[in-house]
Amino acid sequence: MYHPDSIFSETVPVDEPVDLLRAIRRSGAAPLFYWERPDRGLTIAAAGAVAEFRASGAGRFRDVSERAREFLSSLNSGRSGDPSGGPLMVGGFGFSDRACQAHEWREFPPAWIFLPRLLWVRRGARCTLTMTWAKDDRASVDRILARALEAGHSCHRSANPPPLLELRPSTTTPLQRQDWRERVERVRSQILCGALKKVVLSRRLAIETASPIDPARFIDSARAARPSCVNFFVSPRATSFVGSTPEQLVKLDGETVTSSALAGSVPRGDNPQADRALGDSLLSSAKNLEEHQYVVNALASALESVASPLSVPARPRLMLLPEAQHLFTRVEGRLRESRSVIELAGLLHPTPAVCGVPREAARAIIEREEPERGWYTGAVGWIDAKGQGEFAVALRAGVIDGSAMFLFGGAGIVAASDSEAEFAETENKLTALLGSTALGTIA
Repeated sequence: MYHPDSIFSETVPVDEPVDLLRAIRRSGAAPLFYWERPDRGLTIAAAGAVAEFRASGAGRFRDVSERAREFLSSLNSGRSGDPSGGPLMVGGFGFSDRACQAHEWREFPPAWIFLPRLLWVRRGARCTLTMTWAKDDRASVDRILARALEAGHSCHRSANPPPLLELRPSTTTPLQRQDWRERVERVRSQILCGALKKVVLSRRLAIETASPIDPARFIDSARAARPSCVNFFVSPRATSFVGSTPEQLVKLDGETVTSSALAGSVPRGDNPQADRALGDSLLSSAKNLEEHQYVVNALASALESVASPLSVPARPRLMLLPEAQHLFTRVEGRLRESRSVIELAGLLHPTPAVCGVPREAARAIIEREEPERGWYTGAVGWIDAKGQGEFAVALRAGVIDGSAMFLFGGAGIVAASDSEAEFAETENKLTALLGSTALGTIA
């Protein structure tokens, strides 16, 4: 049992640049959390835990929200060199409200957030460090900080990355293609019968390397190649969940709540002309527009119960990523009543972009067909003492367990879906996280 009145925090400005990713990894502490959005100049890095909250079942969002807000608002603050800074709780949740039995997900419960011992928040050129400790235990935080700062003061990745790691195996077997085709056709038959409108199916790719995989390398590469994405790394202890997601689930800033619909995609073209042609075809594709509109409608329906007026563009626009072009729509409104960002996440999750329509029927199919999803298509993010914060949908992601990595990629299945085209889409997404790294290609 945690007692907030015996936990203290202090926030100070950081004047010298620090390589935050390597600082938390050098700290020797666990758990670790890293989140960055390069085009916004936002980085959050956390090491160690003073308190951790876990929850499962239908009430998981309510449970962690209530405990986080109560805990953060009750903290005793020490001297603060930056009154606008302060403690955050960080973490995330899985697709399902039940624990995933796959071994690689053993450290990731259905919902989990923690209060870090060390928390750096960088917004543009401004950076703060919040240190949090239990009564009479300040010295342990100082020791962790000393180890973290041994990482040095460079904000840039190493100029001499380690040699490429060999990835094996790679090729898709005929059995995998056949299994996918059968799954798609089973779902399509239900859609054509009127039982469903859309189900998002995904594939899991297991790879292994000749030596343990460093999750920091994915972040280093994604920073330059995917600046508009949230690049994240969460490590409870022995395993790590890493990704570079383009999709925001929810952001709460003051009374403004924002979510984004990201559904419907085509590959990138080999040249600018081909790329534009593919983008134009996506914007006029009845199949993709239908899939996208399901997501927009679901977001708007969920948010209009707590926010008004809502701003919902009439037409989607294109989001360009290295591996694909997506249809994108931002939905925004003003809260009418007090809600935390985690409560709002629970209201929205799972969206049709990762689940389907109707939601409960699609979720039942997914949990039966894909018991190894874990935190893939869940979300990662943070919450402050006012209940504000942000969570991003965990896409373009994989879980690392030593020298093994498990990657995930999905596609939305509707009546007009073609199993081979959807298979190609999953292949594209499965390799998105590998494509920009120095790990090499799957041989």
